[in-house]
Amino acid sequence: MRDRSSIRPVARPTTSVVMLALLASLCATAADFSGKWSGASPDDQSFGIMYAALRQNGTALTGSAGPRQSRQFPITVGKSDGDHLTFEVKMGGGTIRFDLTADGSVLKGTAQVLEDDGHTASANIVLKRIPE
Repeated sequence: MRDRSSIRPVARPTTSVVMLALLASLCATAADFSGKWSGASPDDQSFGIMYAALRQNGTALTGSAGPRQSRQFPITVGKSDGDHLTFEVKMGGGTIRFDLTADGSVLKGTAQVLEDDGHTASANIVLKRIPE
C-alpha cells in the first residue's frame, strides 16, 4: 500500500484552462502605435523632419508618413509585433522603409531610402508622439 502523504494533488482542468487564458491575454497585450508622430535623425539632420500618422488594428499598421504634416504618403506595407514596427511609404522616386522599436515614449530605429534608380541611403531616426 502507498502512503497517501506522498501522493500529489492533480490540477483541476478548469484551473489550468483559466491560467492558460490569463497567460495568453497578457502575452497578446501589445503597444498601440496609433496616433501622430514626428521626429528626425539625431545624428544627421540632413535627413530632415519626418511626420507619421499611424493607425494600428491588431498587428496591421496603416496610415501615412512624409516630410510635413500637409505632405503625407500612404503606408503601402505595415505591421507591428509587440514593441517593434515596420512600414514602407512610396514617395516620388522611391520608397522609405522604417524599422522602429518603442523605447519608452519614443520610437527609435532606422529609415532607409530605396530610390527607384538603385541608390540607397539610411539614417537613424527618433519619432515622438504628437499630443492630440
